[in-house]
Amino acid sequence: MAGYNYILQVTLALAVAEAAYEFEHRDLHWGNILLRRKRAATLQFILEGKKLQVQTFGLLVSIIDFTLSRINTGEDIFFLDLSSDPELFEGPKGNKQANTYRKMRDVTDECWEGSFPKTNVLWLQFLDKSSENKKELHSLKKRLKSYGSAKEAASDPFFSDLLIEEL
Repeated sequence: MAGYNYILQVTLALAVAEAAYEFEHRDLHWGNILLRRKRAATLQFILEGKKLQVQTFGLLVSIIDFTLSRINTGEDIFFLDLSSDPELFEGPKGNKQANTYRKMRDVTDECWEGSFPKTNVLWLQFLDKSSENKKELHSLKKRLKSYGSAKEAASDPFFSDLLIEEL
């Protein structure tokens, strides 16, 4: 299960940001995920007041590049109107990243200011599909399609062995 820890960390990071700020990354390909070795055995996430301890297996994940992201600070909503960059959606049909942008456009109906946490799930599906451990992740991949947010995905049974406990 150590090899799947990065997916749980990304999922929980998105879930926490969704719950707190209606956050959507909207461009979460592998180039926007940094991995770092760290001795810390666990990492704590607080999701809607619930403390979750996650095994790190010596690996910490950082999400970067928020250019295409959307966030609601409570006072303002910050977003990028992706309709202004039609080339983003014109990639080859078989290209998983281009397909993910097109799926996002369908989910949002090009209302880029709106809150559509399903876009985070689309990127989790992208990461899952482009993972080297495709066979082991097959069951998660099938279930991801049914989730409407990273918060829902974080409760998937696939991750239960990686969660040490709820504090």
